[in-house]
Amino acid sequence: MRSRTACLSSLLCLLAGLSSSCGNVDFTEGSVLGSVRILASHTDKPYAAPGETVKVDLLTWDGRIEKPRPLTTYWIPIVCINPREDLYYACFEQFAGATVPGSGGGSGGVTLEPGVDLTPYLPAGPSYSFTLPTDIVTSHPRVQGAVPYGMAVVFNIACAGHVELVARDSKNPQAMPFGCFDENRNRLGPDQYVIGFSRVYGYDTLRNANPKIDNVFLEGKAIDRVQGITVDRCTTKLRRDCPDIKIDVGVPESSWEVQEGDRHEQIWAAYYADIGQLDGESRLLWDATKGQVSGAENKYKAANDPIEGTMFIVVHDNRGGTDWWQIPVHTR
Repeated sequence: MRSRTACLSSLLCLLAGLSSSCGNVDFTEGSVLGSVRILASHTDKPYAAPGETVKVDLLTWDGRIEKPRPLTTYWIPIVCINPREDLYYACFEQFAGATVPGSGGGSGGVTLEPGVDLTPYLPAGPSYSFTLPTDIVTSHPRVQGAVPYGMAVVFNIACAGHVELVARDSKNPQAMPFGCFDENRNRLGPDQYVIGFSRVYGYDTLRNANPKIDNVFLEGKAIDRVQGITVDRCTTKLRRDCPDIKIDVGVPESSWEVQEGDRHEQIWAAYYADIGQLDGESRLLWDATKGQVSGAENKYKAANDPIEGTMFIVVHDNRGGTDWWQIPVHTR
């Protein structure tokens, strides 16, 4: 188990096998951007050494049509170290009654309890840094057959309101103990917020570099990252008859690292867009045993009207490494 990040709604725990996205699902569920989303997270040290400081960056998206309140990314500044059986939801046991310092701009700190607006005390923004304990490896129970390791879990929430702790559900231990509320303390629906978490693994000697996107290709031609892509609008009567536009991503062989067990990593790309239609979310780029995969491009159908939009391509490896490009899409 080496997945590092998952996204959670207020109703469901969507544990992503993909290390930095919200699951491997079809277009209507995954690649379309029509609500608040956490698309990925990036750690500057996917495998960190004990005592090292780690910086985590989140890629979020606000796809709401109506935005009565701005979206803000918050971090829960209580890093969970070596939870029981490596279960992310075992971390919830330490939240109730814990004290959050005034790191988000407040002073004096606050005790975590239901009904308290926590946002003045929560670090906000797309990035968060923390330091692994020096004993993160030695304090983790040994796993037979595995290289000794430790694990840190940090929780985040993209919320169009304010954050409160909520009462634990004794019948559902995986239910997140945080919610997003409006100014009248009404709990908001899952289209208004997403809760996620990032796992960081600590090793004494093992390291993992993030994969690198060299370029993105439109119909075989490299694009300019700033200019993005320009496509003709679809003029057919039926969406299924819209021409397919090939989008591909280049990841060099140097990103295909050898992992523990002398096998190479598996590397894949996840695609998202807020206009047009993608032919599914994920494409395998590098197979663990066979190497680079041919014909890994995605197919994109342009929107029906001239419109400006955004496409994201997030590249993952199976040890928690990520890289992404945000690409403007111009439909003429």
